[in-house]
Amino acid sequence: MNKESLLHYCELIDEVEETKRCIERAKNDIDRIERQLRSIEDGETVSDKVYGGEGGWQGFVIEGVPIPEYSKLKIVLGNRKLCLQSEIDTLVIRVTMLDNERTQVQEFINRLKDPQIRLIITYRCVQRLRWHEVARKMGAGYTEEAVKKAFSRFLQKEIA
Repeated sequence: MNKESLLHYCELIDEVEETKRCIERAKNDIDRIERQLRSIEDGETVSDKVYGGEGGWQGFVIEGVPIPEYSKLKIVLGNRKLCLQSEIDTLVIRVTMLDNERTQVQEFINRLKDPQIRLIITYRCVQRLRWHEVARKMGAGYTEEAVKKAFSRFLQKEIA
């Protein structure tokens, strides 16, 4: 446990949440790509009218899947899906690492023997309160300066 981990606990929580949102966006993109591919495969066709036959005046309607465009789009969408899946895999690893770090910080806070310091750290680092709010929650006899100083002393003494 180091000072930076404790001081950046709030940012750590924010980073975990943002990373989870990125994973969700990537999964939504993959779903959209799969829907596009299915719509192409399920018969999204194009048609055209051509003239031919005897004298070139007979009209024919040609309908079908545009193979070159379909193949190209399928490759592009497939590649994008692979990139997104790779991104998701990387983000899942990152969330796991961040969750482990968050757990270590929480365990460290819970193991503190001094209830005053434990409360100050919980209010300041976990609940993200401002110093004057920490002092108010600590109760009578605690000032903003007193809780700041107790926190600072703890960091200097316990976490070097």
